[in-house]
Amino acid sequence: MSEALTQPVVLDATVLSNFASSSTIGHLVAILDHPVAVPAVRKELERGCEQKYEFLTNALDHLGDDIDLLDVNHREDNIASEIHRRLDEGEAESLLGAIEYGGILATDDLAARRLAADYDVRVTGSVGILVLGVRAGVITIDTANECLAVWKEVRGYYAPVDRVQEILG
Repeated sequence: MSEALTQPVVLDATVLSNFASSSTIGHLVAILDHPVAVPAVRKELERGCEQKYEFLTNALDHLGDDIDLLDVNHREDNIASEIHRRLDEGEAESLLGAIEYGGILATDDLAARRLAADYDVRVTGSVGILVLGVRAGVITIDTANECLAVWKEVRGYYAPVDRVQEILG
């Protein structure tokens, strides 16, 4: 990942829910130059709110304002068929949006990350965005570690590191 992500960064529901659960959607928006989401991710977040995950309203409140909603073409070709066959709707539409708009896919889903690599789509995830924020001076290392701790301890998020500085070196 470079120092700045100037392409659209297509956020999936997991990345948005992580930042929403730590009340740091504002940080996410400040870190990324062009955060976007797709309608299928909005639907996933809405379903989560209906299932009493109230913290997701934090993410929904930013969609359409600080986080643009992409209008993704519903293509019917071999690429779209394969992506829809292999991924859940939110990840599939996010990957298709990244392909269509020349963007970066922000996901923590391993299957989506692997499939994105097959289509030469750059990928980042929740922890990668924290690292970018620290490197850019948008958030402190303490804030990044607090986010990661909430995600892991409260949400049960798996991360390959316990503290962000393990990646920073």
